[in-house]
Amino acid sequence: MEEAEGGRKLRTKERKLYTDQEIDEDDIDGRRTYSLEDKLTSDKFNADMVQVLRGPEFTMEWMQRNGLVRPIVFYDKTGLGMRVPSENFKVSDVKQCVGSRRILDVMDVSTQKAMEMSMKDWVRYYESPDRDRLLNVISLEFCHTRLENYVESPTLIRQLDWVDRAWPRHLKECQTESTNVIEKMKYPKVQKYCLMSVAGCYTDFHIDFGGTSVWYHILHGEKIFWLAPPSQTNIDRYVDWTLSAKQGDRFLGDVLEQCQRVVLHAGYTFIIQPDGMI
Repeated sequence: MEEAEGGRKLRTKERKLYTDQEIDEDDIDGRRTYSLEDKLTSDKFNADMVQVLRGPEFTMEWMQRNGLVRPIVFYDKTGLGMRVPSENFKVSDVKQCVGSRRILDVMDVSTQKAMEMSMKDWVRYYESPDRDRLLNVISLEFCHTRLENYVESPTLIRQLDWVDRAWPRHLKECQTESTNVIEKMKYPKVQKYCLMSVAGCYTDFHIDFGGTSVWYHILHGEKIFWLAPPSQTNIDRYVDWTLSAKQGDRFLGDVLEQCQRVVLHAGYTFIIQPDGMI
């Protein structure tokens, strides 16, 4: 537990090793009691925050004129100057690139609790037709692995990236450790992540660390976001929800101002601005 201002307690996520055993009673306590399917079809989340652009429009001149103040979706990556794997690239190929022994942080969707699993075990789980739980990989940072050769961020992102623009170049160049062991990290190793989810996975509301901007490219399947601006009202409601023991009973989007549901299909690229979007 960590203590916040005013003496309130911040709950920390429990981490454990993955096993094939049944979910215990403590895990059951963290399960959702609302229907996520209802939130997928509700017409309530219809705010209009997301801007649609074409790749060739996303230039430094455009940025200087407009700033990055709204989420942006690109229906096609043409003109963005980015590189991603082909549609034939699978989870087993990720294993070949990062190594079968690479330890992953895995989220149990039903409880939102973290656990650890090897890349080899993850592929076995992902490819199995019979799964006893929904698991989600959302934090595989793959710089300094062979997977890095398959991915290049959009040109404008590289031109603005503080890690590339401001961090001492020699520290990044002397980085050799491919995992995120903090003692061996020479620079903020947060530029390239691979997310892998089976159908039905869900990550609860959060704010990316430091309110950083983030870009996504959907290689396979579909990804759905619920986004809300970081107004003072929304921040207050987010803090109350985070500090409560009722996250599984309350869908935060129901009480946030201007919450928008955004559906991304394979081939879409999505950018979220650096202002603490929930």
